[in-house]
Amino acid sequence: MFKGSNWICANAKLEFTIDEMNGRIFAQRRLNREVRSAWQFLVLATDENGAGLTGFADVLVEVQDINDNAPVFLCATDNCFLGHVPENSPADTSIMEMRATDLDDPKAGKNAILTYRIVQNVRNEINLNLFSINPATGTIYTVLRSLDREVVDRYLVVVEARDGGGLSGTGTATIIVSDVNDHPPVFTQRVYMASMPENLDINSEVVVVAATDGDEGENSVMTFCIIGGDEDRKFFIETDKVNRHGIVRLKKKIDFEKPHERTFNLTVKVEDADFFSLAYCIIQVEDSNDHAPVFFPQFYEAGSMFEDVPIGTIVTQVTAMDLDSGQNGRFTYSIAPESDPFQQFLVDKSGWVVVADSLDREKVSQHRLMILATDMGSPALTGSAIVIVIVQDVNDNGPEFEAPYRPILWENTIAPQVVHMNDTSILLHVIDRDTSSNGGPFSIRLLMLTSDVTNFNLTDLRNGSAMITALRSFDREQQKQYLLPILMIDSGSPPMSSTSTLTVIIGDKNDHPHAPGHSEFIVYNLQGMFQINVTIFRNKFRKRGVYHIPAEHESWEDIRENILNYNEEGGGEQDQSSSCTTAPLIKSSQGSQEEVHPTGATLPYHHNASCGGHCSMDFKSYVSRIIWEADNDSLAFPMDTYHVYCIEGMGSSAGSLSSLGSAVSEEAFTYDSLPRWGSKFEGLSELYRRPELAVPYMDTVQSQSQEQQQ
Repeated sequence: MFKGSNWICANAKLEFTIDEMNGRIFAQRRLNREVRSAWQFLVLATDENGAGLTGFADVLVEVQDINDNAPVFLCATDNCFLGHVPENSPADTSIMEMRATDLDDPKAGKNAILTYRIVQNVRNEINLNLFSINPATGTIYTVLRSLDREVVDRYLVVVEARDGGGLSGTGTATIIVSDVNDHPPVFTQRVYMASMPENLDINSEVVVVAATDGDEGENSVMTFCIIGGDEDRKFFIETDKVNRHGIVRLKKKIDFEKPHERTFNLTVKVEDADFFSLAYCIIQVEDSNDHAPVFFPQFYEAGSMFEDVPIGTIVTQVTAMDLDSGQNGRFTYSIAPESDPFQQFLVDKSGWVVVADSLDREKVSQHRLMILATDMGSPALTGSAIVIVIVQDVNDNGPEFEAPYRPILWENTIAPQVVHMNDTSILLHVIDRDTSSNGGPFSIRLLMLTSDVTNFNLTDLRNGSAMITALRSFDREQQKQYLLPILMIDSGSPPMSSTSTLTVIIGDKNDHPHAPGHSEFIVYNLQGMFQINVTIFRNKFRKRGVYHIPAEHESWEDIRENILNYNEEGGGEQDQSSSCTTAPLIKSSQGSQEEVHPTGATLPYHHNASCGGHCSMDFKSYVSRIIWEADNDSLAFPMDTYHVYCIEGMGSSAGSLSSLGSAVSEEAFTYDSLPRWGSKFEGLSELYRRPELAVPYMDTVQSQSQEQQQ
C-alpha cells in the first residue's frame, strides 16, 4: 500500500492543483488560450510520508480553443485604414483592404474564419452604392465611375468583420479622392477695364486679373501671359501663384500724344499643365500734363519804337503751342514781372504784346521782356520766350545841372570874383539825359527875372559849361543868398529848354561885435489844463521856441523839451539870430505874469512837494535850473556853434536830446575845455570864466531851501 505525497512544481501552482493521494490534477482558475495555449510542469511523488524515495513526471496540458473573441480591426497608427483613389476612376478600382484580427484558434473550427461586409456605405444621387468589399479579403472597390473630388473629396465607409462563431467587430475606412487635372483655369471676368495716367512710372501696376481652377495642388498651378494687343511690348504681366493673380505692369513709357497709345486692348492667357483660357484687358490712357507750352520762335526782335508812342501800340505777336490735350493743353500768356518792373507792357490771350504805359528811354533804353505761357494742368507747366524792344529817343528832356551846385561866395570880397561851383571847379556844367542828337551844344544864359541877377554875369563857353562872375562885393548880414535863374536850351528837334535856379550862398565872416538880444518861449500843456508863456532875456543872443508840458505828469522829472520853432543858423556874433537864455517871464492861463531875475546866476530847481507838481514857482525854479545847467555844461558844444534841434513828440521812448533830460552832476561841469577848441572860442571861454556865471549849483540849492524854510 502506497503511503506518500504528490505535488506540482511552483511554476504551475497558481493555475493547477493535484490530489496528493490519488494524483488527480485540477485547474484552479479559468484558462485563456489566447494568453497561453499550453502548460508544461513537473509532478513529484514521495513514499513513506515524504521520508522515502521520490519520483517525478513531466505533465503537458494543452488548452483547447472556444469562440470567445470577436474580430477586431486593430490600428497601430492614426489613419491606418486610409485609402486613396483618383477621381473619375473606373468601376472595380481597388482602393484599400480592411483587415480584422480574431484571437481565436484558426485551426479549431470556424472560430477565427472571418467574413467582411459594408454595413454603412455611401450612395450617389440615384441612391446607388459607391463602394463594394470582397467578403473574404476585405478589399474595397469602386462601384461606379462617379467619384468627383471637386464635389466630395473624402468618404467614410463602415466595414463589419464576422467570425464563424457569430462574433463580429466593425471598423471605419477613410477613402480620400485624389485630384486629377480635369478642370481648366478660368478668369473671374471676361473683360477687365482699367485706366492709367501717361506719366505712370515704369513697373507700376496697371491692372490685376484673377483666375480660378477647380483642381488642387500641382494641377491648379497656373501662369499668366500677354499674347496679343501689345505689339510694342509696353506691358508685362507677373504671376502671383499664391493668390492666383496676374498683375499687368508698365514696361515702357506711354505717350498720350501718339494716337495709337491712347487705348490698349490686351489679350491675356492663363494656363495650367493641360488647359488654358483667355480674357481681355482694355486700358485707357489718361493725358498727363507732361508738355510745357513751347514758343515758335523762342526769341523775338520786335524792332525799335520811339519813347513817345501812344499806349496800346502793338509791339509784336508771340505764338506758343502745347502738345497736351484738354485742360493740360490750354494756356495763358503773361509777362514775367522781373522783366517788366514798371509794367509798361502787357500781352493778351492771343499773344499780342502792346504798350501799356508810357516809355522812357532815359530809364530803360532796351526792354528784354520774358513772355510766359502757363498751361492749366496740375501742376502747371510754363514755357517762355524773349521779346527785345529797343526804345528810340525823342527830345523830351531839357538840359539840367550836372550836379546840385551850391556855391559859396564869401562876403566882403573885392569884386569882380569868379564863383566857384565846388571845391575843384569854377565851371557850371550842363547835361542832357537825351541822346547826343537831342543834347548839345547847349545855350546857357541868365534870366533877368529878379534883382539878384543884376549882381552876376554868366559866360557861356559853348561847350556845355558856363562861368559865373560876381560883379560886386556882398554883405551876408544884408542878404544871405542869391537866386539865379539860368535858362538852358539843347540842340534837339524841336529844341527843349529848362530853367534851373542856382543858389549862391554868401559866406559869413567875423565882421560884427556882440549885440544884446532876447528870446520868447511859449510853454503849454497838451490837455489844456494850464498854459504858461515864458519870455527869457539875455544880453548875448535871442531865440524863440515853444515847450510842451504834459498835464498828467507826476513830477517835473518827466518833462520833455519839444522845440517847434527854432530860428538859429550858425556863426557866433550878430551874424546869427540864436540865443541861450536865462531869466523867464512866466504867464499863467489866468492872465497874471511874473518876471524872474536871479542874482548872478539863475536859481536851480527845487521841488516843493506841497504844490503837487503843478504850481508856477516850481516851474519857474525848474526852468531856472535848466538854464543854469546849460550855461555850466562843459561837455556840450556852445549853442552858437552847434545847432541842436530838440524836436520830440509825446510818448517817445528815445527821450530828449536837450539839457532838460540831463542827469549829469553839476559838479562835473567846467569850461576849461573851451580853449582847446581853437582861437575862435577864446572869447567865449573868457565869458564863461566870469564869476557871476559860475555860481555852484549846490550852494544855490541850499540857499533856496533855507528861503523856503523861513
